[in-house]
Amino acid sequence: MLTAVFAIAFAALLAPPLARRFDDRAGWLLAAVPLMAFIWFVMQIPVIARGEVVTATLAWVPALGIDVAFRLDGLSLLFALLISGIGALIVLYAGAYLSDHHHLGRFYAYLLIFMMAMLGLVLADDLIAMFVFWELTSVASFLLISFQHEKAVSRRAALQALLITGGGGLALLAGLVLLGIAGEGWRFSEIDIDAVEASALYFGIMVLVLIGCFTKSAQVPFHLWLPNAMNAPTPVSAYLHSATMVKAGVYLLARLNPVMGGEQGWSDILIAFGATTAVVGAVLAIRQTDLKRLLAYTTVTVLGQLTMLIGTNTTYGLQAFVLYLLAHSLYKGALFMAVGAVDHSTGTRELSRLGGLLKIMPLTGAAVGLAAFSNAGLPPFFGFIAKEFAYAGLIQMGITGWIVTIAMIVTNALLLAAAGLVFIRTFLGPQGHYPREPHEVSVPMWLGPMLLAVAGFLLGAWHHWPETWLVNAAVQSVARGDVDVKLYLWGGITPALITSLITVALGVFFYRFRHQVRLQIARWRVFWGVSGDLIWDRFLKRVFEFAALTASAFQHGSLRLHLTLLSLVLSSVVFISLAIGGPALFTGGDYAALNTPAVIGSILALAGASAAAVMRGRLALVAALGASGLGLALFFLAANAPDVATTQLMVETLTVVFLAFVLRSMPAIPRVADEGAISRAAHILISVLFGLAVAGALLVVANVPLAGNIADWYVQNSYPGGKGGNVVNVILVDFRAFDTLGEIVVVALAGLAAASLLGGGQLAEMTRKGEPEFGSVLLRQAIRPLAGLLVLVSLVLLWRGHNLPGGGFIGGLVAAVGFILVVLTFGNYQARALMWVRPTLLVGAGIGCAVLAGVIGLLGGHDFLKGLWFFPLGLPLGTPLLFDVGVFLTVFGSMMNMMQRLAGRPV
Repeated sequence: MLTAVFAIAFAALLAPPLARRFDDRAGWLLAAVPLMAFIWFVMQIPVIARGEVVTATLAWVPALGIDVAFRLDGLSLLFALLISGIGALIVLYAGAYLSDHHHLGRFYAYLLIFMMAMLGLVLADDLIAMFVFWELTSVASFLLISFQHEKAVSRRAALQALLITGGGGLALLAGLVLLGIAGEGWRFSEIDIDAVEASALYFGIMVLVLIGCFTKSAQVPFHLWLPNAMNAPTPVSAYLHSATMVKAGVYLLARLNPVMGGEQGWSDILIAFGATTAVVGAVLAIRQTDLKRLLAYTTVTVLGQLTMLIGTNTTYGLQAFVLYLLAHSLYKGALFMAVGAVDHSTGTRELSRLGGLLKIMPLTGAAVGLAAFSNAGLPPFFGFIAKEFAYAGLIQMGITGWIVTIAMIVTNALLLAAAGLVFIRTFLGPQGHYPREPHEVSVPMWLGPMLLAVAGFLLGAWHHWPETWLVNAAVQSVARGDVDVKLYLWGGITPALITSLITVALGVFFYRFRHQVRLQIARWRVFWGVSGDLIWDRFLKRVFEFAALTASAFQHGSLRLHLTLLSLVLSSVVFISLAIGGPALFTGGDYAALNTPAVIGSILALAGASAAAVMRGRLALVAALGASGLGLALFFLAANAPDVATTQLMVETLTVVFLAFVLRSMPAIPRVADEGAISRAAHILISVLFGLAVAGALLVVANVPLAGNIADWYVQNSYPGGKGGNVVNVILVDFRAFDTLGEIVVVALAGLAAASLLGGGQLAEMTRKGEPEFGSVLLRQAIRPLAGLLVLVSLVLLWRGHNLPGGGFIGGLVAAVGFILVVLTFGNYQARALMWVRPTLLVGAGIGCAVLAGVIGLLGGHDFLKGLWFFPLGLPLGTPLLFDVGVFLTVFGSMMNMMQRLAGRPV
């Protein structure tokens, strides 16, 4: 199973280059992948028919217990066969239908990504993994519906489908989380049914899950996105909106029916919404004149009927669900592809312009005829068996079932009339008026409809085969208990048979007087005056207006006001928390004795911050902030944190240099009017409150008792596990190396982006010559040895960082300071002469070294970034040192790249 999913994903990656190389012939190659998956699933039919299950697990997030756990049972096997089998035919069909499209390869990729996501959805046993695939189907569907993005209607339909199904997905996520909590398990196969039914969360779970499923499977009132999605190319409609995606919600309802179906509320809601959706879809279908929209609304009808059949929870009803699911996928996939072939051949899908196509397109017409007979529920087609069992399942429910049955008679009669429009009117009616001369389509375009239509006939005529090998296992997966599955074409004169005869007679009547029926429906203007689309557009407009109103209130452009509000909110939260906790929060801590350097550093930091608040000159402001940073560095040093102190010192030094360069080169900004005394007092008060809140929070955090001290664990395991005595560096390059890898990637990206900004506009013109900033002869004589000493110190810090204060990050900063001194004294030309490699290459080399350190661990049979050590000639060499070299190069290269842009890069 995992191989099938990954193989289809790999085929999606290969689709664009294959399409560029082989054009539409690439479809034959790409279709082979889902075809092989289909064959593998067919080989599993005997295993599943015996009542067994096939499982496969791949660890995904082991720390959270989340796996890509796949489970193949009767229900998932049925869906997998439909997804892979119909998918292979759709890939072939798409190659012929879009053969002249310049983005055919992209379409193949989107289609295969959706196929992979749909397979993952129906096979996933883990709740979270299933949801990930669920959302991926929505994203892939958005890409497919908007494939013809140059059309406004396609963009609108794609956005509508994404917002509705995506919004439902958020509700579903909440429901699945609650289900995992209440069911005491995160796999469908491990959920405790009794615990869910007894849980106080049951109602909330049911509502959230139903919202997610109803939006996905187009139940009223969320049905409006499905007909609009017909603006997508026909292969999308034939695959996503008839056989696969729209049935994802129905699949999840069926999967959860054994868990949730014990309560009457579940059944009542499914029957009510399902029956309403079926009636609305059938009435709207008969009004359509575009063949694709007609089929779209009949799909809405069948989705409602499938939902309703799950809710019956009767033996015949659940059998009918599985039968109808299979029958509809076969005949509706065939009809959609055939309608696309008609459109491709004649240039139109309008009923008023079609007719007499059977002589011109005999193969396509034969496929449409067979599929339409199954759609109409005529014997001996599989659709007839499904309809018989559906009526039998409703009748089993008693008086409620008979009421719903009456509605279903009218609904199915309208479906029969719609099937007559598709086949009789289009292929047997009088000669039509076509925009272009019609012709029979190529093999890939009629092969799929023919195979699916014939399958619908064969499964009905030889129904004992699907009963034994497919239907029985699927029904047992849906039902809450054992169900005796026995299919038949003739079960005698039964209420279900009589109901079927009434349906056929009424359907023939509707088709015969279709114009009068449409006229009567059109008179119900109270219903058609306000369409779902109109409501959606107005709702979306109000949402955008509310968003604009909210944004204008909060995104006002005043940084000062943003900081003021943020400080007030955070201070209020902290003070309220401290007031609730009381004095006990500040007791029991282990306070270190104050020392003179710490006091001096704190005073210096406070004085610098206070001076920055009143300084008016830019450079004076930079100097004040630098003094505050130096005070913090002294405080860290007094607190026995030399690594942090050194880093703080280097960062402050570089910050002062960069800010001085940038602010000095910026144009003068006109002074604004001084704020009043009240405003200044308010700002001072807010600043003091915020400072007190942060100080209080830090005191509380420092005194929180820990069950297990993580610091002690690192100290105890630093040398045995990381071969180093500097705990800070061991954490960075060994224990938490993956985090550090992400951080240096961020440093590299930020440095490259900042350098691009610093190298353009007025600043670049002012510093283009790259001249020295200080022309002092004394400085020139002293800076060379000082810079060389700093570079040497940086290498020493790098080498000894694993056991003594230092490391790659600190070393890179120290080296950058050394070279920046050269830039300031001798100019950018001299600094570039001393650097043998461009800074951007150093950044790339640094990232490469860090990744290589991780790959070496993999090659050694260990985890990625696992520290491996070697001791040639007694020297400690290992992958953590290589990783630290990568950190050094990344930091140093990023700093120098920005500095060269600031100081003026030679052209």
